[in-house]
Amino acid sequence: MSFYRSRHIAARFVPSLFLAFVRLYLRPRVEGAESIPTEGSFIIVANHNSHADTAVIFSALPRHARKRFVAAAAQDYFFQGGPWQFFSRVLFNAIPISRDRHGRQDPLRHASRALREGYALLLFPEGTRSKDGTLGPFYSGIGRLIADFPGTPVIPTYLSGTARVMPKGKVMPRPFKVSVRFGEPMLVKAHPKFRATWKSAAAEVREAVLQLGGIITAVDSSAPAEAPAEEAERIE
Repeated sequence: MSFYRSRHIAARFVPSLFLAFVRLYLRPRVEGAESIPTEGSFIIVANHNSHADTAVIFSALPRHARKRFVAAAAQDYFFQGGPWQFFSRVLFNAIPISRDRHGRQDPLRHASRALREGYALLLFPEGTRSKDGTLGPFYSGIGRLIADFPGTPVIPTYLSGTARVMPKGKVMPRPFKVSVRFGEPMLVKAHPKFRATWKSAAAEVREAVLQLGGIITAVDSSAPAEAPAEEAERIE
């Protein structure tokens, strides 16, 4: 299980320094970390309000999960070279997910390989950061992964406070307290050949995230979005 681990020399020490910084600067309140599986692959599914979300979740995970952690990240934003790509790879072993609907290759191929190899995969199924803090519809891609990897635990996760730490459009974090609530592992069912089951699985996980946040489901926003279908660049 080494294909997606960053091989840059900075990956040997920067994540530990970054972890200490996040814990001291933001003092995240963590609930439910004891329910994180100690072995095997699993999927962390969380709401998405800020670029600080991945860092906060990473800092909240037990050490055994951080050691095999990969974060799915938007290809068009984090994999265009420059500092975003460097730090996302070094810190979080980020893998690309395409949000573009055009292309012939499977946009989830890296996520699928990560699960096959036993990684703990972080996904934000909304596909983008929320503008107002409400939970948007989930792409059905999460349902497809559930269908392709039956028996893989899904960990619903709810974040709060991260939008204040790094609002959309800002690059410097601010020292606000944040919280992370991990739910009990879910074993959701879906069929690889039936898209309707992908959508229902995505809706089931979304409902679990809403419940962790104490939010009442909004009927008109619960329908899962279609999965994107664009090529993702191979990570060397």
